[in-house]
Amino acid sequence: MNKGISIFTKLVGIFLTLLGLALAAGGIYLISLGGSWFYLPAGLAMAGCGAGFIRTKAWTLYLSFVLLIASVIWALSEVGTDFWQLVPRTVAFLVIFMLAALCSPVLTNNAGRAALPKIASVVVSLVAVVSLVTVFANMFRVHPEVEPDATAAPAKVIDQTAKDNSGDDWTAWGRNTLGQRFAQFKQINTNNVKDLKVAWTYRTGDLAIDGAEYQTTPLKVGDTMYMCTPFNKIIAIDPETGKEKWRYDPHVKIGGANATWKRCRGIGYADLTTLPASADGQDLPSATTACRKRIVGTTIDARLFTVDAETGKLCEDFGDHGFVDLLKGLGPRAPGDFYPTSAPLVAEGIVMVGGHLNDNLEVGEPSGVVRGFDVRTGKLVWAWDPARGAKDSSPLPEGQVYAEESPNFWGTASYDPKLGLAYFPTGNQTPDFWNGNRHGYSEEYNDSIVAVEMKTGKERWHFRTANADQFDYDVSSQPILYDLPGKEGQTTPVVIQLTKRGEVFVLDRRTGKPVVPVEYRKVATDAMPGMKVADTQPFSAISVGTAPLKESDMWGASIFDQLYCRIQFKQMRWEGPFTPLSDKQRTLIHPGYYGGFNWGGGALDMSTGTLIVNDIRMAQWGQFIKREDAERRGLKASTEGEYSEQLGTPWGVERSMFMSPLGVPCFKPPFGSMTAIDLTTGKTRWQVPVGSIQDAPIHGVAPGMYIPLGMPTMGGPLVTKGGLTFFHGSLDYYVRAFDNNTGHELWRGRLPVGGQGAPMTYMGKDGKQYVVVVAGGATRTGTNNNRGDYVIAYALP
Repeated sequence: MNKGISIFTKLVGIFLTLLGLALAAGGIYLISLGGSWFYLPAGLAMAGCGAGFIRTKAWTLYLSFVLLIASVIWALSEVGTDFWQLVPRTVAFLVIFMLAALCSPVLTNNAGRAALPKIASVVVSLVAVVSLVTVFANMFRVHPEVEPDATAAPAKVIDQTAKDNSGDDWTAWGRNTLGQRFAQFKQINTNNVKDLKVAWTYRTGDLAIDGAEYQTTPLKVGDTMYMCTPFNKIIAIDPETGKEKWRYDPHVKIGGANATWKRCRGIGYADLTTLPASADGQDLPSATTACRKRIVGTTIDARLFTVDAETGKLCEDFGDHGFVDLLKGLGPRAPGDFYPTSAPLVAEGIVMVGGHLNDNLEVGEPSGVVRGFDVRTGKLVWAWDPARGAKDSSPLPEGQVYAEESPNFWGTASYDPKLGLAYFPTGNQTPDFWNGNRHGYSEEYNDSIVAVEMKTGKERWHFRTANADQFDYDVSSQPILYDLPGKEGQTTPVVIQLTKRGEVFVLDRRTGKPVVPVEYRKVATDAMPGMKVADTQPFSAISVGTAPLKESDMWGASIFDQLYCRIQFKQMRWEGPFTPLSDKQRTLIHPGYYGGFNWGGGALDMSTGTLIVNDIRMAQWGQFIKREDAERRGLKASTEGEYSEQLGTPWGVERSMFMSPLGVPCFKPPFGSMTAIDLTTGKTRWQVPVGSIQDAPIHGVAPGMYIPLGMPTMGGPLVTKGGLTFFHGSLDYYVRAFDNNTGHELWRGRLPVGGQGAPMTYMGKDGKQYVVVVAGGATRTGTNNNRGDYVIAYALP
């Protein structure tokens, strides 16, 4: 028995010696970069333990214990009691001590006595094993970033009747034009959500493959639910049974950029019988006229169309036999470069649309003009053009082209019927990472929130969330409109704008002035010659996941890749947010250009004034590169990949996620969270990681273990008066329900594939509340594996 242990001990010793020397060598290099001194002595101690194992010396046990205690003290001093940061700092040393304890019968001193008496050896071994098992067990438990205050009462209800008169339907992308994603239904609540079951499942027949993604939120109006596929097909479904009623196919043309980028995040709805006569005197449809109620869609080949909500037939009186060409006025570059992907805003008889533009390919992209069309005729009513700004929103005469290279609007807008104003966010002039070619009008409107009159398109105000953008921080989430209660009983109409930077800007929606304080902080300006940078940038008093990264925030699945990540961090340029890119070395980009908050937006508990948001926390890096160097290295240019040419500018750009060799992020978890913010105080009520590693492939292999680390999220949440937040935009295949007061997960339903959109809910005519998700696969897997076309409704039995 002891002979077998002795052989095992020597093999362990050789392995530990090599690992320890490697750790020490890396530690020396980290010290030379000005980093932590811990890894050098820890590596030497590990190698010493290895030598002790080889020589079967009793002091191996004592040295391993000292190393373990030292690692715990060091870890606590760096990161406190943060579980996920403690794990890679201590587990390797706990394993070494456990092995030493298990091998202690053959670890002897000079007198030939074992390191520990037999009973003591068993006890110490058992303690070490139990400690390791405890650590492992805690990996399967959620570790909140912000725990709810156990002594505090539940969120105060400030509006008992919030949205009680808003009906049973879901008539716009954010349920209403205010973008709140809140439903007053309480049939499904915190007490019974655990009993939710699949009520029906429908499959569209359009698989999310070859660059197609399901990111849609359906609508429900009356006795029909409506949705779109990534190929812009409109499908009508019975909301109680899931049976298809009709479908309409606009037959999109695939080619150019949309060959690998197919999206339809939503559609619009219009009831023409509620509208006054049009400006040109067009009569209202009679009771027998088709298309009195219309579904409004856009296509990825840049068309706008409407279909009869009852029959699915094309509304031939709209535009040119049912279609409006959105490429008109955008110039010869527009085909293949411009196309809408998000739900249009429909209000006051106007359809408001922007469009997606290709990022980072080259200069000369078409205009980012935002246009309003008559929902009955398809006639262009107004055109807000960043190059003209507040001066003129009238459509250009036939044959003229809107000024190119202006910031675009590619998300979904919101509308305030009391003020008659629409609110939309903007991006920035592409290419995104080189801004030396930016026009004055682009700089004025980049990364902004713009308020325009819905009927005329006339600008009232705009607010910039970035003074100069060089990181693709385009603002994309739907603005949330809310009447914020004050201390004296008054209310302030605000617009809440989430940004990729993780900032939450809260502005008076009448004037655009900040209601929650905004501070303009100094940022780094040592940019490449020709770049345009600002010396200050706006930061809101409310933000999520924006704390600047430091060396101790570097993470990894083990002490070894954590050391690698610390070395990489120290080698990068990083002077805080907005550190400019260089051609000499990599620059850390944090928050990353995927977010923060992306297009999915947030939701607002209207009864308590609590903003609930999901975020992405993925640091990235970027570096300018000569195009000939990129070609020599075999880098393939693309708009979304790791290298873009940025033709027409001096430099291409290489960029990627900041990852360790093991395929895990180089920075501390969570990488995605759900956060509840009390808007009356600005304080975070709770913050929990969202998503496990179960279905997220690492080097092509899904771990299969439910470890709720908190993964990058997509889509958005749904909040109900039943005290619940529903979400299914995680990288694992689940739809979840969280308690609005605590953030605790109350229910989890397994999906056939991942999802990216936002859930919606409605009351059926059968008296049941349904929650619906669309699942076509987790975001950007890069393959056609694990893709789908599922629409799934949940209800109580």
